[in-house]
Amino acid sequence: MPDDYDIGYGKPPETSRWRKGQSGNPKGRPKTRADHLRDAAAILSEPVTARTPDGRPVSLAGLEAAYLALCRKGLKGDVPALLRAITIMLEVQPAVEAKADDKRRKREELIARLDRLGLPTEALRNRPLEDD
Repeated sequence: MPDDYDIGYGKPPETSRWRKGQSGNPKGRPKTRADHLRDAAAILSEPVTARTPDGRPVSLAGLEAAYLALCRKGLKGDVPALLRAITIMLEVQPAVEAKADDKRRKREELIARLDRLGLPTEALRNRPLEDD
């Protein structure tokens, strides 16, 4: 280091300067609550393989598998798990019913439109409403 090098404000010693490519914040910005929720949603939406009572494997979304595990735990005698499963069911049921009603309404509109066009609709009327 030359003798005429000044150390002061804006001129730190060369030994304590950032090296090329070194970050000033190596750990980065801490995750926010939204980041944690997004990560949890991504994990819970991944498919999980579960087994039916007859031993056949089925694929479920992670959230469905977690709810199924909670229900099974409640049915084995864990009262808090059973109460939580019932609470979730009561909270979700109106949304499920609204979705089914919307599907039914759209189906009826489609059948009515086909009737107006004079196309046969008996096969559609007799078909059961499919789940997603």
